[in-house]
Amino acid sequence: MLTLLCAGALPARAQEKLRLAWAGFSPTNSPIWVIDDRKLLQRMGVDPEIIAINASPTVLQALLAEEIDAASISVTTLTSSRLQGADTVLIVGVVPTFVDHIISIGSITKIEQLKGKVGGVNRLGSTSDLGLRLALRKLGIDPEKDVRIIPVGGNPERFAALSKGLTQFTIMPEPFLTQAERRYSVFGSSSIGCRQETSPPGGSASSNRHLPPSRPPATTSKRPSPVQT
Repeated sequence: MLTLLCAGALPARAQEKLRLAWAGFSPTNSPIWVIDDRKLLQRMGVDPEIIAINASPTVLQALLAEEIDAASISVTTLTSSRLQGADTVLIVGVVPTFVDHIISIGSITKIEQLKGKVGGVNRLGSTSDLGLRLALRKLGIDPEKDVRIIPVGGNPERFAALSKGLTQFTIMPEPFLTQAERRYSVFGSSSIGCRQETSPPGGSASSNRHLPPSRPPATTSKRPSPVQT
């Protein structure tokens, strides 16, 4: 579905160029990786340039600057830009729930022990930031008063911040949990459990200038929900 929609965002011409970006190593970007690995767009007469970028806000800036044509981006970033008047369009929602886990240093074994600690996210306002704040509120912790949340970068940088003691907890998606379980306490994705059926955390986006005037409404792909632990 994602392949069809991305290709459908462009006029049907042989070897059409498409600059497609994705941000962060997360399951929400797996359709892009499959598209790239299986050369699916090439089969449809599209010559794609797949670009990896560190964070969704940076991807959005590239999209608005016309440096890319479409992107796999967090819906939190996309929605914020749209509310501010940006010419962005959600093509398809990929993952209808948060799949991240809260990870903390080993000495923290209960959620309430997060109070007074420092948490790390990619960037303030990013999906990791929103997901962590939603999870903390659900667990009875006020993210504005009980903890301090700071931006430290992508998944490797968040691991490094934990190791150096700069932060005591963070939020992390697969496939990094196996590595995390060897050294840290991991609280399951059910701690977050915030289903966003109309506004999933990850999706494919473009802008109106790349889409035909007549098009179907944005769609959430129908897939089984991730197993909640």
